[in-house]
Amino acid sequence: MMTDKLNSGLIESMKEKIPEGANLANLLMDILYIGKEAVYRRLRGEVPFTFTEAAVISQKLGVSLDQLIGANFGGNALFGLNIVHYADPVETYYAMIDGYAKIFRELKREPESELATSSNIIPQTLYMKYDMLSRFRLFKWMYQHDKIDCTNHCYDDLVLPEKLLQRQKELVDEAQQFESTCHIWDSMIFQYLVNDIKYFTKIHLLTEDNVFQLKTELLQSLDELEEIAMKGKFASGKDVHIYISNINFEATYSYAASKYRHVSMIRIYAINSITSRDTEVFGNLKEWIRSLRKFSTLISQSAEMQRIQFFKKQREIIAEL
Repeated sequence: MMTDKLNSGLIESMKEKIPEGANLANLLMDILYIGKEAVYRRLRGEVPFTFTEAAVISQKLGVSLDQLIGANFGGNALFGLNIVHYADPVETYYAMIDGYAKIFRELKREPESELATSSNIIPQTLYMKYDMLSRFRLFKWMYQHDKIDCTNHCYDDLVLPEKLLQRQKELVDEAQQFESTCHIWDSMIFQYLVNDIKYFTKIHLLTEDNVFQLKTELLQSLDELEEIAMKGKFASGKDVHIYISNINFEATYSYAASKYRHVSMIRIYAINSITSRDTEVFGNLKEWIRSLRKFSTLISQSAEMQRIQFFKKQREIIAEL
C-alpha cells in the first residue's frame, strides 16, 4: 500500500540523516515527544507516522518530504521564501535571523561541517556584528518599501531592539564555528556599499555623524577581515578560505552543510534569502560556488601581494565617504 511505502521511505531517509552511531528511536522520542513503545510501533511499521510527525521530522532532520512522495519528479524543488511581513518588518526580520542561527547551530556540530558563499555584497555573517552597518542594511530595505516615515535624517529614527542586535551577533558567532568556511567575494563588495551610503547622504537621510559611524565600522570590519585573511582562521580557530573574484556576480549564493544534511540559500530582496533542502539544488549550487574559484585569487594565507593590494584598495574606497 502507498501508506506503507511512504512510511518505509521515511524511516530509511531518517536512518541516512542521523549521525553514525546515533539511536534513531531515542532521537524520535526527543523530537516527537512520544513514548518509547509508540516510537518502536512506528519503526516496525505497525503504526504509520502522522503528517504532523512527518513534518516535524522533516524540519528537525532535514528529510525531504517532497522527494519522498515524488513531488520533485521532473526537476521541481521546494523553497522557503522567508519573506519579511510588511506589518511588522523588524519582528519578522528577527525571526529570519533567528532561523538562520538555529540552522547554523545544528549543522556546525556535525562531522564535516562547512559553510560557503559567493557574495556580491558584504555577507551578513561578517557585518552583522556591527550595529550601524546592520541597521543601515535594514534601513535601506525599509525605505525602499516605504516602511519608515522619512522626511529628513530619519536613519536615527530606526531603533533596532536589543534582542535583534544580540541575535545578529550570535549568528556571526555560529557562522564562524563550522569546520571549514569558504568565501568568494566580488571585488566590488565594499564599493557597492559605499555607493549606497553616498546616495542616502545626498538625499539627506544620513547625517555627517551617521556617515562617520558607518565609516568607522567599515574600517573596523576591514581590519578584522584582513587579519582573518592573513591567518586563514577565524578567532574561533576554524579554517576559512577567502577568494577575490576577477568577475562580478549577479547574486549571492550560499550553503551550509554537514555529512548528513544541508541547506542552500540564495539572497533576494536585499535582506533575506530563499532556502532549500533539496539535494539537487544543493549539488548545483555547491558546484556553482566551487566553479567560481577558477576566476578567483585565494588571499587567505596566500597571495600576500594581492591581499595587501585588495585591502589597501578597499580602504581608499571607504576614505571617499
